[in-house]
Amino acid sequence: MSDDVFDAFLIGYDVLKIPVIENGKSVWEEKFPLEKIEQLKKSVGMKKFSAQMMLCPVDISDGRFDVNKLSFYDAEIKREERNRELFFSIMDKRIISMSCWWDPAYGSKNGDGSVVSVVFIDEDGRYYLHDVEYLYFKDGEDVQSARYQCQSVGRFLKRNFVPLINVESNGIGKFLPEFLRSELLKMGIDTVVVAKTSKVSKELRILDAFDAVVSAGYLFVNESVKNTPFIGEFTDWNVDSNVHDDGLDSVAGAILAEPVKMPAVVGGRIRNVRKLPNIPFKIRTDFKI
Repeated sequence: MSDDVFDAFLIGYDVLKIPVIENGKSVWEEKFPLEKIEQLKKSVGMKKFSAQMMLCPVDISDGRFDVNKLSFYDAEIKREERNRELFFSIMDKRIISMSCWWDPAYGSKNGDGSVVSVVFIDEDGRYYLHDVEYLYFKDGEDVQSARYQCQSVGRFLKRNFVPLINVESNGIGKFLPEFLRSELLKMGIDTVVVAKTSKVSKELRILDAFDAVVSAGYLFVNESVKNTPFIGEFTDWNVDSNVHDDGLDSVAGAILAEPVKMPAVVGGRIRNVRKLPNIPFKIRTDFKI
């Protein structure tokens, strides 16, 4: 919605608009000094900042990404043992957490892509899109194809030292988390599998994931990703486009998912988190009010 349309919509109403910055100064210096405002811009992205902090209407259909703001690197993730502690790094930057997301599909060449991706986060908050794999197979081989995909995902997890993977369980993904656990067990891989359901539209999810981190210049991409369709998807995408965005969706899921700390102890594992049992107890309810 443009400013003109927004103003026309409010004809006849009294409107009070106080953006957080006026004439280059913060209108609420005690709560939002300029340094904090700059941090907000980086953390939420310019679109949300403009809409929520500067009170400027934003049309999400204008959303697109600038590939020139991506930083590319050519390095592997290193795993070292130091005094019985594990140390992970990329380009000598210590990696403290990661997030892995599998957005499964039947993987037909003519249909939606099945994509798994992993993002690492260093101690300074930079994101490293380290590996993306598109999984394909022949039509009409559902069970065998699911097994093939799970085995491919298993090899992906092993080479990237992934302790936990999120599997989007919408649609085809409903049965895959348990199937993947079974295949990983056969492969001797102890990565934890977590089923996830996405309730936000794909377009908004992609915008939320990439807008802030790309605007801040905090998204680093491994050179190997150039050999996948991801860069083309990133360049061509906007909210109204009708281009393939399966890789974008997978990476968006990884960026937005709660990051998991990298294992710190040699031989250490991340265990499944179990809900505490419901234990009944008595409370007083005869309070006088």
